[in-house]
Amino acid sequence: QKELRKQEQKKGTIIVNEMRIEARFGRNLRFLRKERCVTQTELAERTGLHQNYISEIEHGKRNITLRVMENIAMALGVQEKEFFNERE
Repeated sequence: QKELRKQEQKKGTIIVNEMRIEARFGRNLRFLRKERCVTQTELAERTGLHQNYISEIEHGKRNITLRVMENIAMALGVQEKEFFNERE
């Protein structure tokens, strides 16, 4: 695990608490979306994004722009900083 973290840091990937930022963002997005009883399809409709794209974000497979993050936050009624909170 530590070796993997060192390799990723050399590649320029930002890691906080041994979790890639994309993965943490995605996990928090999923938590916040479900907490508000919103489906991926509903979120896609609210944001103008495709449902598959929302799924890929939640699985940490996408490195989204700040504009997309802002759009998702507005659609869920949350502040952007909530996507970066540490949750278990």
